[in-house]
Amino acid sequence: MRVPGVSCVIPVYNGARYLRETLDSVLAQSLPLAEVVVVDDGSTDGTAEIIGSYGGGVRYLYQPHAGVSAARNRGVRAATQPLIAFLDADDLFLRHKTERQVERFIALPDLDMSAAHAINFWSPELAVEQRRHQPKLTTPWPRCIGTWVVRRAVFDVVGDFDEEMPVSQDVDWNIRVQASGARIETLPAVLTRCRLHDANVTRLARDACRKAVLGSLRAHLRRARG
Repeated sequence: MRVPGVSCVIPVYNGARYLRETLDSVLAQSLPLAEVVVVDDGSTDGTAEIIGSYGGGVRYLYQPHAGVSAARNRGVRAATQPLIAFLDADDLFLRHKTERQVERFIALPDLDMSAAHAINFWSPELAVEQRRHQPKLTTPWPRCIGTWVVRRAVFDVVGDFDEEMPVSQDVDWNIRVQASGARIETLPAVLTRCRLHDANVTRLARDACRKAVLGSLRAHLRRARG
């Protein structure tokens, strides 16, 4: 049976500090990705130089700074493969992630979206916070965007990531996918590592994230009620 190709979309904005480690984890997959698309959202650090050092192994797209949703949408539009994975520029794929999830699309031809579990890990500069919150923030958790592999056809039904939302755009998109009736499977395995560091948006803006998620749920209920 033909193995479907996967494009990995990585949005980055001034992410040079961790980008090389992220790209190395993507390129070291046991089942190689067909395409790695990095969308540089107007970075002013060494992001472009790092991506350039990979030569033809990584596609580089640049856009003026417009936010992570705009960068992800640009990557999806540019992707050439039937399956699309996502990863943030500070996180890591475990080695067998792509292989495990592509196997599920082969086993379930009507599968629209495969997700899995992620686990946080601490960057050294947060040693004090790590001692305070461990193990609370390092319990595996499901459905992080860095675990997703999605059929690109799902975007034709559900639409793009909302570029007007400042945070939690992935949660909003996930709610819309579930409401669409798409077939979604969440594997129990941990396949992605998410880095906790001193500039995490979701860690530093938890209240804003909660409000954004509640807003998405209210909008979903309004749509469901017609």
